[in-house]
Amino acid sequence: MKLILWSKKIVFCVICCFLFNSLQAQVVSNCVDSFNIRPGTVCPPDFEPVCGCDNITYRNICRANAEGIIYYNMGSCEPLAIDINPNPADQTLFLKAVLKYADNLTIFITDINGQEYYRRYFANITYLDFPIEVGGFRNGIYLVFAVTGDTYVYKKLSKHTF
Repeated sequence: MKLILWSKKIVFCVICCFLFNSLQAQVVSNCVDSFNIRPGTVCPPDFEPVCGCDNITYRNICRANAEGIIYYNMGSCEPLAIDINPNPADQTLFLKAVLKYADNLTIFITDINGQEYYRRYFANITYLDFPIEVGGFRNGIYLVFAVTGDTYVYKKLSKHTF
């Protein structure tokens, strides 16, 4: 008799675990289609951010699709996202910035010691695609900052003359 009760308890636990995991998978499946996840997908390097239904910013639609994201909105999930290209840079650096809402933006570049080499202010923007001349910078590592309101992001820049 005790063996039968133990068996029923084990079966009940297995069924509960299965149902719980199924419900958990169902919640995830509202945003991510696991059958569409494609590891190793080669996507273009274009910086055209999208905010996935999982509240993660993806570099572009291709990256979101490769992660199985079912739906997304154009733009960053965060208030501010930036990209710099090429990196390392020789003469001209191209900076792209995407703001969730129109706001003022300040871009500045410092070396690793905090010495400022560049500063530029842009008023009331949501998107920026802007060249920055870095040919006069010494070879080394720099930080490119973007600041809007109380949000700031930065990227490391390697400056090398080839």
